[in-house]
Amino acid sequence: MREDEARKVYSRMALLPFFAVFMRPTALFDWSTDEGELLMREHLRWQLALEDEGRLLAAGPLNYGEPPTEDDPIVNAGSMFILAARSREEAEDIVAQDPFVLRGWRTHAIRTWLLNEGVAREAARPVSERFGNPFQPQPRPPTGAAGTGGAGAR
Repeated sequence: MREDEARKVYSRMALLPFFAVFMRPTALFDWSTDEGELLMREHLRWQLALEDEGRLLAAGPLNYGEPPTEDDPIVNAGSMFILAARSREEAEDIVAQDPFVLRGWRTHAIRTWLLNEGVAREAARPVSERFGNPFQPQPRPPTGAAGTGGAGAR
């Protein structure tokens, strides 16, 4: 790709920083019980409060309607959500307040996530901007000199 073409492509990247939170149920997790139903309602109220704050971009179960997979080498989680936070520490503090986490019914992994492309960019931009930039994303610079087809050119 020529340098001018590369700059045009990279200029469209949104570079919106978020945190992806992957949740995995523990052996305690059983929302078919009275306690589980109560915890699910508390969890959903907690997520709706995050939405009301304007920091929850998206949330929901993974593999919905399919049998659980516990040995997936890439994504070993039952649900995920995308969260805006000022730092990883703030994201950890927020996730630690999830009723499922507080009761030991779920564990979690948090990963930085950079929203670059997709129709969600414009809807997500104010969410990201409201909570600052927890990490400094940079667009990938063009590779090689203009028109020379340097390393990585196709």
